[in-house]
Amino acid sequence: MIIETQDDVVRLSGSLRQNQWPTIRAVAGMLLHDHPEGIIIDCANLQDISEEGAKTFLEAMRDIEAAGKRIIVANLPEHVLNVIKSVPGIRSQLPIANSVEEARASLHRLPHNVSPTALSPKGRSLLVLLVPGIDLTPGAWLATQMARARRSEVAFVFLLEVPRDLPLNTPLGEQEDEAQHALEVAMSFAKNAGVTATPHIERVRDLIDGALAMIRQYEVERVVFATSQQSLDTGNEEIFYRLVDTLLHRAPCEVIVGRLKAERIG
Repeated sequence: MIIETQDDVVRLSGSLRQNQWPTIRAVAGMLLHDHPEGIIIDCANLQDISEEGAKTFLEAMRDIEAAGKRIIVANLPEHVLNVIKSVPGIRSQLPIANSVEEARASLHRLPHNVSPTALSPKGRSLLVLLVPGIDLTPGAWLATQMARARRSEVAFVFLLEVPRDLPLNTPLGEQEDEAQHALEVAMSFAKNAGVTATPHIERVRDLIDGALAMIRQYEVERVVFATSQQSLDTGNEEIFYRLVDTLLHRAPCEVIVGRLKAERIG
């Protein structure tokens, strides 16, 4: 087994017949120090693997994700992937990318998650929920106008829904692009309004449960959820109204729901 590192990548070559994570751990730790967004394990030159060797990935994933970081495995040869699939608990949890480039794009595309404790003071902040498939950035604009008047802060949270048959940290190219764009728009509203704001992407299995969990975690005074009529006319209104119903009935804070005219925003 040959272990090499470069930038944010750990490259494995040869045969992986034993659990090598104790050997790799120190090297991975140094890479994570320089690349807090996460690291990549490149397996393009991995020739063969045993079930015991596959546990390298299981322990790596547990350690790195327990530290709040991300790890993505790239370039898995098919015969190696077949062995990994046979080991309980690994394939169902292991984030896999087709290439180092795809993995790195996922790690760097998204802004760093921000701890809810970054908001202060508690009880005076606003939370804006953003979800795939519908333009909720009007809610971001509305929240920044309110925050400017109240001299409070805003948290923009994009709920990235990951299918249950995929590991939670699996790269999701188009959805991640949508999340990045929505948060960039939201942060531009905050900048223009002179409001302190924090972007956050939360990977969830269910939008409803994820929305409620974020509201509880951030302990905000108000949650803002708004879109434009034009966005609702695109056929995604079911998502909007499902979340509206949930927020109005179950959110443990004030809820502001809006449908704004597009020409008013900006």
